[in-house]
Amino acid sequence: MMGRLGETVRERQGLAYYSYSALDADVGIGPWVAFAGVNPQNVDQAIDSILHEFERLGQEPVSDEELSDSIANMTGTLPLRLETNDGVASILLNMEWFGLGLDYLQTYQGRIKAITAEDVQRVAAQYLRTDAYTLVTAGPDPSEN
Repeated sequence: MMGRLGETVRERQGLAYYSYSALDADVGIGPWVAFAGVNPQNVDQAIDSILHEFERLGQEPVSDEELSDSIANMTGTLPLRLETNDGVASILLNMEWFGLGLDYLQTYQGRIKAITAEDVQRVAAQYLRTDAYTLVTAGPDPSEN
């Protein structure tokens, strides 16, 4: 289970050693970031592929399998985080910091399982904008070879 970017950019297209995205938010707004370990000759193609997947996410619903896998991942990792004192402290801190409420742990699974493919598409269309993004790359300039 590696997600859409890993499946497309790494597995299907063979452009990256790894590829994933995540929300890096705080109490206010924050960026949605994508990461990929890419051979310098494949950078432009990998960027195009990642942007295409972001666009596709807002244009068409995710598959039942993608949604099911994501829900299973999100609901399955929470109990694992509660296995250590550090994990419990981290979750309690997040509950307070983000104002999640004292019932957060009791309601988490139900709220995650209630997410629909249409919800994902609607939010992606609103927030994953490929017309306004910041691009950062690191590594050698392939045009200098």
